[in-house]
Amino acid sequence: MDNHEKTAVTLRLPSTLSAYSGGKSQITLHADTVEEMFARLQHHYPQIWTCLCTEQGTIRQQVKIFVNNQLIEGSNSLETPLKPGQEVIVLTASQT
Repeated sequence: MDNHEKTAVTLRLPSTLSAYSGGKSQITLHADTVEEMFARLQHHYPQIWTCLCTEQGTIRQQVKIFVNNQLIEGSNSLETPLKPGQEVIVLTASQT
């Protein structure tokens, strides 16, 4: 299945990460699940992926992911299915 057959979703990034996406705060990725979206993010924007994920590929503790304004969390959060046109919002909390 190529990108045109996969679901197109908009990933909204914190302004602090837009420097790694050519100044864009929103990027379009083609993926059917949150996990696949992060895999595509790793391929196309590795610096953003590194800020959001650990070396083991898990979401960093200070990162919160919202799919259509609903926080996804828990062990199955990466399996969350995505629908065409959905927004995935990433928020990061500062570490103190």
